[in-house]
Amino acid sequence: MIFVPIGQALSLGESSVAFWRAQVVGWCVLAIIGFCIRLVVFANATVAFWLTVGVEPLAFAITSAVAVFHGRHPRPNASIQVLASAVLLCLATSAVLAGIAYGIHQMFGPEIRYVMPVDQYRLGFIYYMGILSIWTLIYFGVSAELAVRTERISKMKAETRALRLELEYLKLQIEPHFLFNALNTIVAEIADRPAIAEEMTRRLAAYLRYSLDRRGRGMCRLEEEIEAAETYIRIQALRFDKRLEYRCQVDPASLELLVPHMTMQGLVENAIKHGMRSEHDHFLINVRTRVQGDELIVEVDNPGQLHAPYDLARSGGGLGNLCRRLALRYPDRHSFSLEQRADKIVAEVRMKGEPLLL
Repeated sequence: MIFVPIGQALSLGESSVAFWRAQVVGWCVLAIIGFCIRLVVFANATVAFWLTVGVEPLAFAITSAVAVFHGRHPRPNASIQVLASAVLLCLATSAVLAGIAYGIHQMFGPEIRYVMPVDQYRLGFIYYMGILSIWTLIYFGVSAELAVRTERISKMKAETRALRLELEYLKLQIEPHFLFNALNTIVAEIADRPAIAEEMTRRLAAYLRYSLDRRGRGMCRLEEEIEAAETYIRIQALRFDKRLEYRCQVDPASLELLVPHMTMQGLVENAIKHGMRSEHDHFLINVRTRVQGDELIVEVDNPGQLHAPYDLARSGGGLGNLCRRLALRYPDRHSFSLEQRADKIVAEVRMKGEPLLL
């Protein structure tokens, strides 16, 4: 059996307060019970009082000292030796307490001493051995429980840290991806349409201000994400002139809900990429959001043909990045699909419940 000593685990503050509260209350209750037993046996309140005052505080001090010592000198890999030492300590302490109780009892007159003349020491030894054995079992039981809880907390902290690192990596991955695409778009327009390139640069600067203002925030309100996506669409609208149109149908109940940062930008960027490949003179990007119960549904569609099934799990682009971030924020509570519906390609995200705020 491997356990965390209570004295060691109690450096955690909250557990320390709980242990000392239980230690004080427990021994106070034992002192009251002991006083009542002695009062019944000796029929003398003075004898019962002095026996209780002389023994129970010492037992409290000894058990407290043992817990503190064990906490400062843990030996988790020598549990058998620890248990053997605990048994010996219980025996020794019981012998000392029984001896002290016997000595106090002998200080009173013969009428008190001979109330229970036979086996006084042995009965006292058995009584204190029983109490200390119970205390030791509770101590080791709580120590084992604390060990499990400490290990669970450490594991949860490690998992949370890993998730945070993964989210940070994914975020750093997607933002340069967007910036790279936007700059390439601007560079392509400089030679032929410098005025358009200049306006695109201004709009890109506005978008980057949004991104920098929310740096470090893994979650944003959907309303903010839609505004950022519209800024991105305005950048691309300059590139495609009158070919690109945009329409947004938003459920007001969805605007304040939190979604992973850059969610809408990834969906819109994918729609524009597929839309510009279509044979239409112009293509319309539709954005729709709605709330069904505790589920947020976001759809973005564009004209075009999806020539092959899209594998989100293996995708290394913006959609694959978004899919992995959704899995971290909404474990087993999200879905992501990209499919052909009539003459449109529809990307749909479903997020159920509250996101994990890591």
